This record gives sequence, structure tokens and C-alpha cells, in this order.
Amino acid sequence: MADDCSDNHRLLSMEKTPAPSSREVVLGDSKNDFDLQSINTSPRSSFRSSLASSLRKPVAADHDDPPAESPEPKATHPRPATFLFVVLIVLAVYTTLLSGLFFIIACLKPFYGNWIGSKGHLTASSASLLSALLAKTIELSYVTVCVAFLGQLLSRRALRHGSEGVSIADMTLRTWITQPGSLLMQWDVLRYSGWTVMGGITLIVALVAMLYTTAAEALVSPDLVMGPVRNRVLQGNVSTEFSNPYYLENNCQTPITSAIDPTDWNSTCLAMELAGRAFHDFDQYLQEWAQLVKNGNDTSTLLASRPQPYGQLYDNTTVTGRWIEVVNTTAVSQQYGRMVNNVTAAYPHAGLFAAARDPKNKIQQPIDLSGEGKYIMQASIPLPAVNIMCAGMSHDELKPLIYTEWPDHETFNASTWYEDAPAYETITNRTAVDDLFGFSTDQGAPVFPIYPAAMNTIINPRVNYTTSVYMLGASASGHTPPYVLCAMRGKQTGRCSAKYQVDSSGGDLSAHCEDSTDTLQYDRTYPAMAEDEYDVNWKSVAWEWAESVTLGSGITGGDASIERLLMEMVPSFDNTTNTSSLQPNLPSTSEALAVLAGTTLLLGTQDAPLVPYWNYTTSTLTPPVAQYFNATLQSAGYASGRTTDWQQIFYVILAIVFVTNIVCLASILLQLRGHLVTDFTEPPNLFALAVGSPDTSRLAGMPGTGVSGPRLRERWHVGVREESGHYFIRTRLQREQEGGMHSTT
Repeated sequence: MADDCSDNHRLLSMEKTPAPSSREVVLGDSKNDFDLQSINTSPRSSFRSSLASSLRKPVAADHDDPPAESPEPKATHPRPATFLFVVLIVLAVYTTLLSGLFFIIACLKPFYGNWIGSKGHLTASSASLLSALLAKTIELSYVTVCVAFLGQLLSRRALRHGSEGVSIADMTLRTWITQPGSLLMQWDVLRYSGWTVMGGITLIVALVAMLYTTAAEALVSPDLVMGPVRNRVLQGNVSTEFSNPYYLENNCQTPITSAIDPTDWNSTCLAMELAGRAFHDFDQYLQEWAQLVKNGNDTSTLLASRPQPYGQLYDNTTVTGRWIEVVNTTAVSQQYGRMVNNVTAAYPHAGLFAAARDPKNKIQQPIDLSGEGKYIMQASIPLPAVNIMCAGMSHDELKPLIYTEWPDHETFNASTWYEDAPAYETITNRTAVDDLFGFSTDQGAPVFPIYPAAMNTIINPRVNYTTSVYMLGASASGHTPPYVLCAMRGKQTGRCSAKYQVDSSGGDLSAHCEDSTDTLQYDRTYPAMAEDEYDVNWKSVAWEWAESVTLGSGITGGDASIERLLMEMVPSFDNTTNTSSLQPNLPSTSEALAVLAGTTLLLGTQDAPLVPYWNYTTSTLTPPVAQYFNATLQSAGYASGRTTDWQQIFYVILAIVFVTNIVCLASILLQLRGHLVTDFTEPPNLFALAVGSPDTSRLAGMPGTGVSGPRLRERWHVGVREESGHYFIRTRLQREQEGGMHSTT
């Protein structure tokens, strides 16, 4: 029993004895009161003695005095500017400037054009990688600056006399920023700190830091989009005049050379090209009509609402023409008392294909953007057009035009008629359709050798006094009208502009005509454009075309399939009402001829002028000459900030990061003023501070699972023993009681 009392006496004596110097926590030195130093450990025997003492030591009450040698800190002494402060400033400036730049880029949505692409200053993958790298560095530096700034705020609050101090929950705020996922594991902490101002701000900072790279990827990282429509002056190379038959023949691609066929190698090649393209385009046009009829979708009797002229260029470009100068078939038929089928088709200028690929125009092609590129070019240039006018005629009305009906006519030879027809340029026979076709002494009516057989057509010989190619056809037996006379002529029109759209799958070249809102319509750029000047060169190409597609085989009763198709499309004429109308489920003869002749317009504009005149002394130019034209260009390229609607929410992320960076930088410069206190929220510093602090009953009975519940909101302060520079933790209640005792004293 005596021994037990002796042991208890010794234990009580140990409790009252100040801790040996080997157990003191040294957190500062004479030069810098706020530097944490290492904790000196005692020898093993002393450590065991101290551990036994602490285990048997009664729990101190909240009002227990701190060690007598640890008075209330009267002032804090922040560290002057150090290397760490310089690093913090550099990071703050970097993240502020870069986050501001990213926010501005996202708002301005710049289009980089030729800067990014396989032929640009940066490839698409490099630009995306660079954006992601910068976004990540912004995120990392932003987190570093925010955590450091938060640590300074909490540490100064813990040190400042008269402040409310900090709670254990406050000490975990930095973890929310560095480890956002920890919020899922700290519901008690979120309960006590999440509703405070600092806790709410920290939550926002943690959220935006977590989402910043995603936001930058959505709004800043370059994506392939269609850029703005820009006015451009482009150029194209010109080698020959419009519809130059000699140029087309000499540049036709064929393995047959002049050595094999000295006389007709080039004309034969051109005829094959004209026939092949014409039949292909006409077949596609008929298929479109067939699909409409099969689906029961009758078209309109109004020309503008019917299928548009069709063509193809270079096997990968779809060509779409437009019906212009539309004539009301019913009204004009009533006017002339016969079937009149008058249409004009405008086709786009084929020279745009080469102009779009001219390196001097610097237009990125789809292949330059990994095959995903696209551009839309609209050009203010004259477009080629063909006018087809067919009129119904009777047997007797045609007599002045049939050679074998003339008195004293010579023997007719079908095999030589087109090459050696009798000269009849001065013939001025009057017909019933002189006013309609403009036949006069200056432009005489055509002459045909015979009446064609039913479902056959004949063309007139080559003559020099006209700009038209004429075709005479006989419709099916019993059809009204029984015969049809068609005039075909080509020109250039200023009523349109051309549009060329290109993507990885091919191109779409189209005519855009008679639109009052189209500022690029050529007659607005060049008001002197004449619409009634038909080109004699086109007639030469058209005669080759007409012969190659066998529009003249009716001279021998050839019964060509194309002739039969054309004659089956002749609109009927109602003698009782004196009217004729387009059929809603069938193209007319004039429409079909316009589509067939479209290939002459496309070939005639390859390497042709981009203006409506030819002001050179020779018909061909070697080397080609550049001509310029006004255009608009909208091209796909890489741009920032082009997102879907729901992604606009990411602007909030970029804005918050930028604003908080400004606040942190300003506070560091204006409030900290180059001085940093020891950040007690950093785990090593907090651990050293806790080890060197006296016990308190505020955490008495803490379970092994850690601090939870109301203990998380207990307020703490940091005290300092100025003689030795030791720091220790005190509760707010302890500090208030100490302050009261000091006042009483």
C-alpha cells in the first residue's frame, strides 16, 4: 500500500514538472519567429517516462492554463519576401494572364483560317495538344495559388488577436481544392463549413478547378467549323475565248494522235466527249423525273418549280443550272396561236473549279484539313446560258423551209447534205413563224432537205449567217402539233452568280439567278452586260454536239432513241382553246434539249474568260493570263468557342477562374505585401504544431475513427511563446479565459 502511494506521488510530481527541454516543439528562431523547425526527440528512457506520464495524466479542463512560459502572442512577424513568395507571384501572374487569354479567346471565337491545318503553321493535332497543355498548366497553377492564398487567410486568422479563429472543418478546406473527391467522404465537414462564406467560395473554386480543362476543351481548343463569310478578290487563269471549238478539239484527251488520224483525230475526240457527257447528264435528269413520277409527286406546270438543269464535271462535281428568263408557255402559245415552248437554262462557269484550286487564291482544300475540310465560294462572273425555243408547225407551214418542196430543186443526197448543202444564205422565204424566230433578210430561215419521218429529227447544215442551230422534228402520228421547229443558241448572262461548294465527298457547282438580294449577281457588278447577244462560237460547238448525239439522223430515217424521246416530250396544243401547257409529269422537248446541250456550256467555259468579252488579239493564250473577280468565301477551318448551346455553361467556369485569379493576385500584392506567414494548414506544419501543444478536454474521448460532429466547429487559435519562439494551439474558450485573467491582473 505504501508503495502504491509512493508511485502515485511520483506520477503527480511528474505531471506538475515542466516537460524536459528534449520534448519542446521548436517552431521558430531568433531571426524568424514563424519558421517551423524540427522536433527534438528525447533519449529512449526519457521518452518512455514521458509517455507513461502522459498516459496517466488526468485530462485537463478547458480552463487549464497554458504553460507559464507561453504567453499570449502580442504581434505576428511575417516573413519578408522570399523565394517562395516570388514563385507564388509568378504562378499568380501566369494563371491570371493565361486564364484571361483563354476567356477572351472563348468570347471572341477567333477563326484561325490557314494557320491551322496540314499546310498551316500548326497541325490540328498540335494545336489541340497545345491548348490542352496550357489549360492543364492554368489549372495546376490556379489550384496552387488558391491553396496558398487560403492557407495564408486561415493562418493569419488563427494568429490574429481578436479574430474568431479557425475550426477543424476550416482546416480541411484546402483538401476540397486539391482533392475534390474527398467531399464525398467528408459529409460532416461539408455540413459545418460548406455553409460559411469561405466554405462556399472554396466549394466553387474546387468545382471550377475540377472542370477547367473540360471547359477549355469545349470553348478554347480549336475545332473544325465553318468560318465567317468573307469578301475576296480571287483569280482564275484564262487560255481561250468562250466556246472556242478549235481549243476544245486540240485539248481533248485521246490516245488517237494525228499520226493515226491526220484529219479528224481531234474532232472525233470532241464528238465523243460531247456525246458521252450529254447522254450521262440527260440520263440523270430523266432519272430524277422518273423518281418524281414513281412517287406520285407531280411537278408544277410552272417552269421555275420543275426539276432544274443537271450536269456533271470531272466525275466528282455535281452541276445544277437554273431556269431563267421564264416564259409562260400558256400565254405565249395563245399569243402566237401555236405551241411555243421557250426555255433558257443558265449553267455555272466551269472555270471556278480550277480557280478554287489555284494556289494563289490560298483556299484550303478538304485534304488540307485531314479530309474534313469544306468551303463555299460564290463568284460574281458571267454564266453561260442556252436558249431553246420550239414551236409547233403544220405540214403546209413548213413548205418554205423544205428543200425538196422548192421548185427546180437539185437532186438531194442525204449522205452529203450536211457537208455540201446548196448555198441558201440569201434565201428569204417567208414563213408563219418569222416574227417568233426573228427570221428576216439579215437572218434567213433555215432549210431542211425533207420532212422528217415520225419520231425523227433533222438539223440544218452549218451556215454562217446565224447564231442558232435549228432542229426540225416530227411528233407521233396523230399528235398536235405534227411538227416542231426548234432554235438553239448560246450566250453569256449577267442575271446570275455562281456558287461552288466543296467537301471531302466532292463538289456542288450551281447557278444562283435572278435574286434581288444577291449582291454578287453579275449585272449588278457590270450593268452594261447585254442579254441579247448570242455567241457564234457556241453555234460551232453546238453543231458538233447535235451531230454527235444523232439529232440529225432523221435525214436517213435513222430512228435514233434520243430523237424518239425528244419527240415524245413535245407539249400538245389544244385547238379548241388555242393553248398549250407544260405537262406536270413529263419534261418538255425544250427542257430536255437544254439539259442535253448543257455539256457544251460547261466545256465552253473551261479556261474561258471570267468577263463577258475577249480583248486579246489571238483566240488562245500561251501561257494563260490571270483574270480577277469578286467573290465571297466561307471555308471550314479551326476556331475556338464554337459550341453547341448546352456547352455555353462552360463560360461561367472560365469567367470564375479568371476573376478569382485577379482577386488572389491583387490580395497577394496589396495585403500580403511580400510577406508570408507559416501556413499551418499544410499537414507537416499542422502536425508539428499539434505535437507541441498542451492537451485539451475539447477533444476528450475522441473515437478512433477521427473527429466528427460538433467538435469540427470548435474554434482554435495559435499562440506563441515569444522567449523561445514555440507555437501551440489553444481553443477559443481558453484564449478568452486567458484574456479575462490578464485583464483582472
